[in-house]
Amino acid sequence: MVSITGYGKATEEAVNNFQEFVGFEIPEDYKQFLLKHNGGITTVQNCKFYVDGLDTLVCLHALYGLELQDKELDLQKWHEENREDLHKNCIIIGNDTCAGKILLINNEEEKGVYFWDQGWYSDPSSQDENIYKVASSFQSFIEGLKVPEEI
Repeated sequence: MVSITGYGKATEEAVNNFQEFVGFEIPEDYKQFLLKHNGGITTVQNCKFYVDGLDTLVCLHALYGLELQDKELDLQKWHEENREDLHKNCIIIGNDTCAGKILLINNEEEKGVYFWDQGWYSDPSSQDENIYKVASSFQSFIEGLKVPEEI
């Protein structure tokens, strides 16, 4: 499995405050990831994940954390800026190397990790259709990451 170089460890208090801020409970596997790594980047650069709906591999850039010095990597900042555009019980947890975002949705109908092709870079993305399911859980998203040699 691909290893992650984290930004430290999030505190239970930071995770609880974030859940209060977004108004829903984040999945346990993602909560544990924050407590252990608090976001991060893959140890091997240019790890990719497959987006079935686009039939393409997307290069993961970073996974966001809580209470970080670099606000570009801060979960709360991304949620504040994009709250109006997000589905119910959805947070932006990372980005790709272009303008795409990684979403985590925690509601019964849509639970899982999604790729948001915000800039509509890939066919068939459009303003109406630009969110694609990648994995059924955060853990399976991480397990599905591919290092460049495997591709």
